[in-house]
Amino acid sequence: MTLHSLAGRLLGIAALALPGILMAAQPDPLDANAAVPAQDYRSPLKDYRAQADEPLQDWRAANDLVGRIGGWRTYSMEGWEQPAEQGAEPASGGDHADHH
Repeated sequence: MTLHSLAGRLLGIAALALPGILMAAQPDPLDANAAVPAQDYRSPLKDYRAQADEPLQDWRAANDLVGRIGGWRTYSMEGWEQPAEQGAEPASGGDHADHH
């Protein structure tokens, strides 16, 4: 018997015996008094911070500020503004003539 075949047999015996050893180490699920490991639970909301309320301001002053900025049209264009590195012109093929 060579060293490799002996090592292979021992490894095979260990592999067959391992599930039985692991099953024996587990407590009986029907035993209410069985010792079980302690639960380690950390809530994902543990570090949650509620959003603070904005301080109230005079509505007339807020309306005047919006008027000085440019009114609702300025706010409506914020999402449509393009960054400076991109041109205002669409890339070639931006129209639908290329599709037909």
